[in-house]
Amino acid sequence: MPPIPGTFGVWQVRRDRAAPLGYVLSRHELGGISYHCYAHGRDDAGGRPWLRREDSLNSAVAWMIQHEAELSALTGRLHPEPEEWPS
Repeated sequence: MPPIPGTFGVWQVRRDRAAPLGYVLSRHELGGISYHCYAHGRDDAGGRPWLRREDSLNSAVAWMIQHEAELSALTGRLHPEPEEWPS
């Protein structure tokens, strides 16, 4: 999905709007850009659990799709997201 309107570098990964797998956030690190994968849902401290770092957006999204079953199970154990993702 495209980034949140008005922001840069955040993507929601989903096959179905009702069941997002998580988010990819781009960050400038060590002279380049890295892509961090986060779960869909909040932990007990209110943050999104960090999952993995990849060197490209394609790799980050591919990893999340390849681990869909594990991410769906993790989402079931987390608190729901407090805000709705824009359409």
